Amino acid sequence: MPALQRRIRLTQLRLLVAISEHGSLARAALNLHVTQPAATKTLRQLEEAVGEQLVSRSSGGSLLTPTGEILCKRARLILAELMDAEHELGLWHSGGAGHVVIGALPVAAPMLIPQALKALAVMAPRITVEVIEGPYDSMFRELVAGKIDMLVGRAWPGEETGVMTDVMYDSTFRLNVRAGHPLSQRKRLTLKDTTAYPWILPPPSAHTRGAIEDMLRHAGLALPTHPVETTSYLVIRSMLMESDMIAALPTEVMDAEQKQGLIVSLPLRLDLRLPPIGIVRLSKRTPSPTVLAVIEQIKKVGAQATAIYAD
Repeated sequence: MPALQRRIRLTQLRLLVAISEHGSLARAALNLHVTQPAATKTLRQLEEAVGEQLVSRSSGGSLLTPTGEILCKRARLILAELMDAEHELGLWHSGGAGHVVIGALPVAAPMLIPQALKALAVMAPRITVEVIEGPYDSMFRELVAGKIDMLVGRAWPGEETGVMTDVMYDSTFRLNVRAGHPLSQRKRLTLKDTTAYPWILPPPSAHTRGAIEDMLRHAGLALPTHPVETTSYLVIRSMLMESDMIAALPTEVMDAEQKQGLIVSLPLRLDLRLPPIGIVRLSKRTPSPTVLAVIEQIKKVGAQATAIYAD
């Protein structure tokens, strides 16, 4: 057995992660409910096992060395796997079947994930699912830290190291307005016509924002006024129905509103280069049967969306 496997203990790894999260040995010890001398001893034993300094300490706090960062990254995954095992065993013994945490990027929240969970509730009612919605950057950090099992949304395959992406489909974008919007009555319409009205845009950090800016630039158009920047479809929905604003959205996310006659799509094709919709998960984290069951349902809904919404 390799030396590290023989000499490193879980308590040592928990301490290293806690130092990284709390910024000092004292706060890490407090969080783990151990005395500072005991934490100091544990850290020293871990550094002796590795053979290198892992934490640089000063009056301002504690920082992980480059070696410490490498070990901490692996420690997070090890601890996450153990938490998964503990949780699944607990659910199994209590009559459940497992728990999955999904990081939902904005595009997946209105239709893709709800439809998958609806099917899952019928196929595997003992699986519990926690859905956390947020932007890509924060959700990716949660994935790497082992706090969520998968991301569902837009992602370029190969864009990030250490992850694998199951591509499902490319969605078509349309400009959406409220029913009765002045532009919805126009028989002839150009992209330039839409820039006379305010748009609801995603924030600059979103993939969609850059694609929209590129599209307008290539058309020789300036960015429209945009008093609201958001990726929240609840906010977008409300703003669209109560104003003359315009929003570029995937066709699937306002499908229900369009069927109800609340929202309409303008007859313009948008030339947007965007990542496909997919499922992102860590390459080295083996998915449990519970996670695989959830992925299967998401892929089934994705296959349906491909037939209905993709170009």
